[in-house]
Amino acid sequence: MDTSVLQEKIDNLLSSVHKLLPDGSNLDIYADDLSFLNKSIHDQINELYFQHGRTSEEEATLCLALLMGYSVSMYANPEDELKKHTILLRTRNILSLLPPSPLKEDLLLTYNELQHSFSIN
Repeated sequence: MDTSVLQEKIDNLLSSVHKLLPDGSNLDIYADDLSFLNKSIHDQINELYFQHGRTSEEEATLCLALLMGYSVSMYANPEDELKKHTILLRTRNILSLLPPSPLKEDLLLTYNELQHSFSIN
């Protein structure tokens, strides 16, 4: 996938995810909208799951978007749990390659939160 197309898809997923995050700027989300948004996030995750970044930063951004998508997704089936585990492994591998940066901090924070929840389940 072309780098600009991949980045656009990552940006779209992050935009969808941010609509569900409790950051205080969200408007009320109605049940139908919530259902549609969750399906959209799930579909976007599945579309991006098999992609890989061409650089360590692009891979980190992709992993961050996927992990954030999994963190807000209401879908919980064995296949998605395996995919989430695979993205956690990809993230662990890419973290050691990244220089200190806000991206690395965000990725590490999200990784640790999901790694903790994954080990509890």
